[in-house]
Amino acid sequence: MHYVATESVQPKKSDKVPSNKIKKVENNNTLVNGCSKTSARSVPLLKYNRPDQDGDSEENITSVLEPNVDEIYSKDSERLVDDSKPCIGLLNPDQEDQMKVCGYRRSLMRTGFCWACIFLTGGLLRLVLHWWRHLYLYATCSQCSLEEAEQVLVTEDYQGKHKMYHVKQIQVLTSSNLKTLLEKEQQSIERTHIECDHVENVLQLSVHFTSAQFKKCSSIRIFRCKQLVYAWNNNTNRFQRINGLDLNIPCSYYHQQRGLPVHEQISRRIVFGDNEITVPLRDFKTLLFLEVLNPFYVFQLFSVILWFTYDYYYYACVILLMSVFGITVSVLQTKKNQDVLQKTVYNTGNAWVVDHKGLSKELPTRAIVPGDIIEIPSSGCTLHCDAILISGNCILDESMLTGESVPVTKTPLPSKRDMIFDKTEHARHTLFCGTKVIQTRYIGSKKVLAFVINTGNITAKGELIRSILYPPPVDYKFEQDSYKFIQFLAIIACVGFIYTLVTKILRGTDPVKIAVESLDLITIVVPPALPAAMTVGRFYAQKRLKTSEIFCISPRSINVAGSINCCCFDKILKYSILRERRERAILAVTKKVSA
Repeated sequence: MHYVATESVQPKKSDKVPSNKIKKVENNNTLVNGCSKTSARSVPLLKYNRPDQDGDSEENITSVLEPNVDEIYSKDSERLVDDSKPCIGLLNPDQEDQMKVCGYRRSLMRTGFCWACIFLTGGLLRLVLHWWRHLYLYATCSQCSLEEAEQVLVTEDYQGKHKMYHVKQIQVLTSSNLKTLLEKEQQSIERTHIECDHVENVLQLSVHFTSAQFKKCSSIRIFRCKQLVYAWNNNTNRFQRINGLDLNIPCSYYHQQRGLPVHEQISRRIVFGDNEITVPLRDFKTLLFLEVLNPFYVFQLFSVILWFTYDYYYYACVILLMSVFGITVSVLQTKKNQDVLQKTVYNTGNAWVVDHKGLSKELPTRAIVPGDIIEIPSSGCTLHCDAILISGNCILDESMLTGESVPVTKTPLPSKRDMIFDKTEHARHTLFCGTKVIQTRYIGSKKVLAFVINTGNITAKGELIRSILYPPPVDYKFEQDSYKFIQFLAIIACVGFIYTLVTKILRGTDPVKIAVESLDLITIVVPPALPAAMTVGRFYAQKRLKTSEIFCISPRSINVAGSINCCCFDKILKYSILRERRERAILAVTKKVSA
């Protein structure tokens, strides 16, 4: 990522720095482990700027506005290596969603050896590597610095109990690859033509990490994880999350801003993406393929083939039909849930955006970017972004986010230089995405204006959708015991398999019969019909709940719902508290009147 001359240039540091002369820096990051096989230790972090960094990317990004389907605070990634080019870092340090990130690049030798093993095992190894994608990354790639990585492995360790791995591809966004997009947007918005030379001079990617300091660069390396965008910051040699304009910014900043020119809107839109809440969508064929490759169904397929060779035709056919029915039901239910969620977050409509000349223009809501100033119509509207009210008053319905049906009045944010904006403390001045504006109030001819701070997946509604798509893992005692029981059965099956194999060989039994009888013992001990039966049971349980207008977003929780003996409803509790306070107030007024 190359920064232009408008940014402050860091002094060049030598590559060799004595360990006893290392100075502390403002971000107070520390180094713990490195690419080299050195022992772990903690030393202060040095900022490193590469003097020989190439700005042009060899990769051709076909789509820069659509986030990857497979997988969106200023201090987002800490360096963990005692090296100027770290291999390992932290994303979102000291936060609930803290994750570890490691850099990898393709190794031809490892890739060739891996595929040779896959060929020798008849594709079985590739199936195992499909279940654990991070193992496939280990097998085909070698670890490298994050600055040079082609792929990254994001490790999420939830409370030290659950580990989740995300393998993400590094994308390179460059201004030269986006000239066509800018020309298209200019023609559709202003109906004017821009010369290619002018596009080169105008288009610079605007990257924002914190404090409303947009850094201009000609190229940027990013990856997307859990619908959030992380970009490489050359000043700190780490990946940082792309944030909106709501972190470490004084309240007076919002009142001093004016509308954005078109080229700046496009530059920010390239980095932030369209103002849309993205939901991973897969077609029916992809969902069916992924469901069939589930380890339980692969085991069922193996069992059915084994039973056919052992002349268990009727039982094998029954299990096969149950499996087909369970797979079909699961795929249809998953596809339906995706479509319903996509319909809920689908962004349509237009908004009045104030340009740098102070004129209001009607643009699609998907084109809104952080830093825009929008005009709230007097007739009301549905907000598709997070914004700060800077003039006029609004009455909003926030029931979509909070569940409260009582309208809320929003007032303009006070313009104070010594006051830092906080979304929680200044909630009465913030218009959240997904809420509905019922009515606006203004003085004279003054317009009701709001400053956009967040768009897309980083809005309040986007966080709600991401919490649905990526819920934190839940420890159910019943589920843990179920896995332990299956593991215990698998151990018994392995012992029986070895015993049967040895005894049959000593007796001189036919090799085909030995293999069939030994493997059949595994299918008897570990019931292959269990996943199909559980899928069918969940399906009918969801159907019964739906008739009572009860919807379940986590079907796997139905299996343990029978062990729940206490259920709390926070809204009823809140209403009871309010009612109690009201009764106390009435009682106090009655006492004063009687006195």
